Amino acid sequence: MNTLIEFSNQSSLDHVNINVRWLKEWKLNDTRPNLFIFPYTAFWIVLSGTAVIELNHTRYTLKQGDIVSIPSKSAQSWKEIGTGGPFHYLSFACEAKTGMVDFIRSYQFPEVVTDVDQVEIDRLVEEWRSLAWEYNEFLKRFDEKDIKSTEKVFISASMGKGISFPIFTLSTDQTVLYLRIRAKGTLWVQQLFQTLRSRLPDHPIAYDTRVFEVCAYVEQRLHDPPTLDEMASFVSLSKEHLRKLFQASYGLSPMQYVKHVRLQHARDLLLLTSFPIKDIASRIGYEDQHHFSRAFQQSEGMSPKEYRRRTLQGGRV
Repeated sequence: MNTLIEFSNQSSLDHVNINVRWLKEWKLNDTRPNLFIFPYTAFWIVLSGTAVIELNHTRYTLKQGDIVSIPSKSAQSWKEIGTGGPFHYLSFACEAKTGMVDFIRSYQFPEVVTDVDQVEIDRLVEEWRSLAWEYNEFLKRFDEKDIKSTEKVFISASMGKGISFPIFTLSTDQTVLYLRIRAKGTLWVQQLFQTLRSRLPDHPIAYDTRVFEVCAYVEQRLHDPPTLDEMASFVSLSKEHLRKLFQASYGLSPMQYVKHVRLQHARDLLLLTSFPIKDIASRIGYEDQHHFSRAFQQSEGMSPKEYRRRTLQGGRV
């Protein structure tokens, strides 16, 4: 008698997607200014040191052994780095969605967990480093000059150069490695789920996704920023309802959010490209360089030119 092993039913996770975007090991010695809106879901594992951050309006003091979960479109800023040494942590960033729904947000991951067993922490760190090794092996298959990285673009900008990076069509051998990375990344998230299981709900929760749909809409239109009417119409809400959603999510009005994201993108372009300032102004929807420079000065306390110069020369911004 044959044993049938089959599950052909549709499920709520048929369209789940976990795609690793970066693996970074950080050692910070001082705070970093500015509110940052995370484009992807990110997880941190604190290895040593202490830091104070603000995450979605809540202040946390982080220490060794803490796990931080940051859903996509979350707002984070640094408040303080401890004096006992660098704040050392591992970061795992990924797209984690079921269709258009943020996979991590729907399971209400706690933003900071402080009492995880050290054995579990060590296991997550070990698997993170294994995945990082696999990722590095994958990258070796490409011509190094074609691989986009923050560090490479940063150095290029400091030398007054610009780089364009190709969209790769993977070979069969590269595909095998890429699928392995995707699988190991998914297993790492599964391991984190298991580690934090006692702190998660028994079933995923429904939440209002419209504010995040508007965020994605804004990011697609940085060159032509939408009005409040356009944003509200995009998700079929009244302007007042949209204001309440943004205030609850970010502590900002929709238009303040638009301004913040534009300037965040401007900071990235100033540091990671050699684009002229007038081109950056155009790319984020300012009618001319003067209006952009004035808005940047009000936000950062310095001109775009000074911001680029001080950072590329290693000065603290």
